[in-house]
Formats: sequence, C-alpha cells, structure tokens
Amino acid sequence: MNPYNEQYYILSLNHDEETLYLSPEMRSAMRHYEFTKLTAGDPMFFKNGYRDEDLAKGVKRPIKKAHMAINYPIIDDEIKRELGEVDNEFFQLYPAVIVDDEQNYHEGFWVFNIFEYMDVLNLEECLINNYKPGEDEYAIKRYSLCKQKMQTIPENERLVFMPEYSDFPHVMVHEKIVKVFKKLKVDTLNFVKVSDCVNLP
Repeated sequence: MNPYNEQYYILSLNHDEETLYLSPEMRSAMRHYEFTKLTAGDPMFFKNGYRDEDLAKGVKRPIKKAHMAINYPIIDDEIKRELGEVDNEFFQLYPAVIVDDEQNYHEGFWVFNIFEYMDVLNLEECLINNYKPGEDEYAIKRYSLCKQKMQTIPENERLVFMPEYSDFPHVMVHEKIVKVFKKLKVDTLNFVKVSDCVNLP
C-alpha cells in the first residue's frame, strides 16, 4: 500500500441547493491567479458566478466559512488561523474579498493561490488512457503519488499542492489540513482520499 495515497485528499465543492459558486471579478481575473504568484497589493475579489440568475429568481446563497472558485478554495480567517503556516514554494494563501449579490464586501477571506504545479506523481501507477511517456499533460482518471518524490520533500512543504502532468489538476491536501476543516465543521467542501478517487473529471 502506498501511504501517501492514504494521507492525501482531493478537495472538491459540495454541491447542494445552497452552494455558492464563486468566480473572480474581472479586475481580479486579469491577474491570472491560477498560474501567477500574487504579490502584495489589492486582494482578490470574488462574486456569485450566478448572481444575475439568482437575483432574477430571488435566490440568496449564504456566504460560509469556505467556498471554491472553480478548483481553488477560498477560506475565512478562522480556518487560516487553525491551519497555521501552510505556504510552500508553489502555493500561498492570498487575501480575498467576497462581494455578495447586493454589492456588499465580505472581507477576511483567503484564496488558495497555487501558482505552480508540484512534480509528485508516479505516472506509471496512475490510471491514464493510452499512456505514452514523455508527454506534458495526461487525462488522469486516478492519481498515484510517487513515494520517492514525496520522500524528498519535507512534509511541511507539501501540505497543499496541485500535481504536475494532469490536464485538469486537482487540489490535494494532507490529512492534517482535512482535520482542521472537519474540526471547524466545514460543510461546503468534500475531501476524498487519493486512493479512493476513481474516474476523475
């Protein structure tokens, strides 16, 4: 058994009738936070991606302790404090503001700014259709973390990352991170062990 596939979890959004689907406002989207290390300055601004539809229907989605903007988690101050120091060479927590449907600003949030992918996969053990060594990206249906690669990285430097070589990389977090979210009873995110994740989108 690969211990790393048991210790790490893939993070995703919990979908229900109250789910708030966040998207960056234009002024923030232009900063390309998906692959750029954000520097000190304005926070990132996020809004309800379905604001117009919700306003037309009279639907109001609650702002909670944690949300996601596509693949990137957004957490509040309390979660950040409980997590402690989790930044690494490829990832940082960056200040964020959630703008509600009435244009009110909700500060005290932090977005996962993962600006570079981490080389941590054993591609030969991943489930990949028509795998051919040497390609830059693969449609990975099941991940497998590489023991040798993980062992060379100190644990505190790999608490949060996105894996390299995936054409649709997912956020992976150490079980220590998951314990914090569960302790604070976060109900907006799902965590599934890498070993249990199959048929990834």
